[in-house]
Amino acid sequence: MLNITATGNLVADPEQKTIQTAQGSLEVTNFRILVNKKRGGDKEDIVTALDCSVFGKKGNPAMAYLKKGDQVTVAGAGNIKLFSKQNGEPGGNIEVNVQEYSLPPKPKNQGMPF
Repeated sequence: MLNITATGNLVADPEQKTIQTAQGSLEVTNFRILVNKKRGGDKEDIVTALDCSVFGKKGNPAMAYLKKGDQVTVAGAGNIKLFSKQNGEPGGNIEVNVQEYSLPPKPKNQGMPF
């Protein structure tokens, strides 16, 4: 198993959908983060995109509190999904089945989601 813990910034607001499983319906909250790794000298940073999925009610705080640009730390099981780009070149995505995530700091007058 590939365990991933990463900190990055949300590319867009999270989205939530309901999927059907053999056990019934299940909510899934999806978001993408970009993780920057600094390189020395004049070299460009290495940027890695992670496609994150949070299953069940655990994703509700993400919907309420995470917005585009927020920094979030995720931890969960990783998977690499390979595909062919439109131009025929190989590509890949890193998917994370998020077990835990952090919420960004909020002003003191805003309550906690749980």
